[in-house]
Amino acid sequence: MKKTIICAHRGLEDSTPENTRAAFEGGLVQGMAVEMDIQRTADDHLVVMHDPTVDRTTDGSGEIAQMTLAQIKTLDAGSWYGPQFAGQRVITFDEALELAVSHKLVSPSVALDVKLLPPDTTTMIRDCLENHGMIEEVVCIGAGRKSVEVRRQFHEVSDRFQCAVTADDPEEIDAALNDDYSTWVYARFVPTAEDVLRVNGGGKRMIVSGPCVAYDINGVHEACRAGADMVLTWHPTTLRLVGPEAANGD
Repeated sequence: MKKTIICAHRGLEDSTPENTRAAFEGGLVQGMAVEMDIQRTADDHLVVMHDPTVDRTTDGSGEIAQMTLAQIKTLDAGSWYGPQFAGQRVITFDEALELAVSHKLVSPSVALDVKLLPPDTTTMIRDCLENHGMIEEVVCIGAGRKSVEVRRQFHEVSDRFQCAVTADDPEEIDAALNDDYSTWVYARFVPTAEDVLRVNGGGKRMIVSGPCVAYDINGVHEACRAGADMVLTWHPTTLRLVGPEAANGD
């Protein structure tokens, strides 16, 4: 039986501060993929952070789009989670990809959540991925999974992008397979083995998430046993502790 890739949401966010070096290294060295979010600074750098502001996960405040990279780099991105993570900094997309290249044990190793696409952002993402030889090692989720226009934007700057399209239930699999701008189906339900075979037989791979998997360890195990190519979970540390054999469908 094939191995299902476990993708850690914002890295090991259940045991480290999300979207930091510690979170990504922690997941990658355990053979997981990592999900990350990117935002764009005022001086056109891509940084890894979920929120459009730095308020929740750093000791600073303000909108990322109104701050320079130098300003953001002065912030502590770890102390809010625990004193042992004091000094963790906001990392750039470039730095996050360096970690993936250095530590990845699975392929693809990154799920990229892009919520906002100011002009030329897709080109910036492409260039960064190309510089690290990672364009075929990243699954683009986020806004693109529900918007054919966003998927088209990625496709227009490179037909090597791997984008996912949402299927909220098994009845939407056929429509997802007919989408011209995706190579993955983002299933928001626990699939059966037959569902996975339909997707794989249609030439695409399946990533499973949504509440039934993201928060539910039992849902993760069911998706793995069905043969899903990747599962995106909010509880990667718990999943590892309950047993990698179950998680990998062995």
